[in-house]
Amino acid sequence: MSQWQWTQHDLLKCILALLRSEATPCYIVGGRVREWLLSQPGTDIDLVVAGAAIPLARRIANETGGAFYVLDQETDTARIVYRTPSDLTVDMAAMRGPDIFADLRARDFTINAMAVDVREWCQPQPQVLDPCGGQSDLAARVLRATNELAFEQDPVRLLRAVRFAATLNLNIEPQTEFWMRRDASLITRPSAERVRQELALIMASPRAVVHVRRMDDLGLLRGVIPELATLKGVPQSPPHHNDVYEHTLDTVGEVERLTTFQDARLDPDEAQSLRPFAADLEAYFARTICEKRARSTLLKFAALLHDAAKPLTQSVEADGRIRFLGHERLSGEIAREVLTRLRFSTQEIHLVCTTVAEHMRPGLLSKTPPVTRRAVYRFFRDTGDAAVDVLMLSIADHRSARGPSVLIDHWRQHLELTHLMLDNYFRKPLEAVTPPPLVTGNDVTALLGLKPGPQVGQLLEAVREAQADGQVQTREEALEFLRHRPAG
Repeated sequence: MSQWQWTQHDLLKCILALLRSEATPCYIVGGRVREWLLSQPGTDIDLVVAGAAIPLARRIANETGGAFYVLDQETDTARIVYRTPSDLTVDMAAMRGPDIFADLRARDFTINAMAVDVREWCQPQPQVLDPCGGQSDLAARVLRATNELAFEQDPVRLLRAVRFAATLNLNIEPQTEFWMRRDASLITRPSAERVRQELALIMASPRAVVHVRRMDDLGLLRGVIPELATLKGVPQSPPHHNDVYEHTLDTVGEVERLTTFQDARLDPDEAQSLRPFAADLEAYFARTICEKRARSTLLKFAALLHDAAKPLTQSVEADGRIRFLGHERLSGEIAREVLTRLRFSTQEIHLVCTTVAEHMRPGLLSKTPPVTRRAVYRFFRDTGDAAVDVLMLSIADHRSARGPSVLIDHWRQHLELTHLMLDNYFRKPLEAVTPPPLVTGNDVTALLGLKPGPQVGQLLEAVREAQADGQVQTREEALEFLRHRPAG
């Protein structure tokens, strides 16, 4: 076994032993101390050293096989990343102020303003340095800023406060909340990457819609996603029972409910449609795409933005009915603008935008049963990697729009369509989702005397549709199908 193949426990022991051998005092601070006090596991560790941090971090990385990065030369901050098998990130920073107590008082919240000397960390009862009362606040489930200037010094702390309240089930104390409301406009100052990181963690938390409402109440949502403010007060005709903004937040909640199977919060019709795929859906939505962001989190973003274009597409017919023709496609473009602004990855942006742009399609398909095999194939072809996300957003949108007045027959039709599509996706992918090619472009050009070009691609697609529809099943049948295709 390679000398760098550690368990995380052994790796931490080695890092701490190296740090204890240094003459410079070093402290474990912030989240790792809080997690230890809460008996929670942790995969990251923050260190403060009373000296030069970057050279020490580089030396530790070299001796333990970690990947070394300078985070900020000016503040003397570095990072060591261990990918496998330990999955550990170590951040090391030079002490701010004359001693560790001054450093802790300059931090964001009291629950993060605690430290333990590395020389004591492995002792049964290490001394916790706690100048701001973090332990008592943690016991009381209170989130308290360390000082009045905390949010002015780093406005991203405004979102971090909501995130800690969400993920640790804390109550923001009144004075801290007052400062947050006062400084809410500062949230436009931090980099988009830092805002995205905090926002994604908020959306990943359980009951995300509660925390989105909290952001709105504190005046933060307008600064992060101003497009959502335009949805307030925009009326909708029946069967909608809320304005666009409230419907949007309800849809986020429905997405979370419908994709959280452990809670058994499905009604009998939903359970009959979705429960057979519970394990598949759980695994699917647990997959991460970028920076450990799960597909379930991105689906919540799609729900948050799925009707973003309704104010721009609103029209009123002669009978007073309000319509939003084409809103789903334009909402997809607005989602692209929002996620690009927040520096999400290209893959994440494509997934969310496709989900938003196609979210009306399953509902429309469910209204014209029976759904043909060709229609099933075309749905999966057009939605691609977002197919399952589209299906789940669609039923969440349906349930949210109608709420208590949902028409059971329509709802069951929609759920039956969802069941059919999920069955094809998870159980019969080679029949309806990605049927294996029976012929190639070279086959088409040789058989029909065509030159390579768009027509060849169109003929190959026609073969795939016929294959999905059951018209052709072998290479010979595919070639015969092509011979009888009309020219052009």
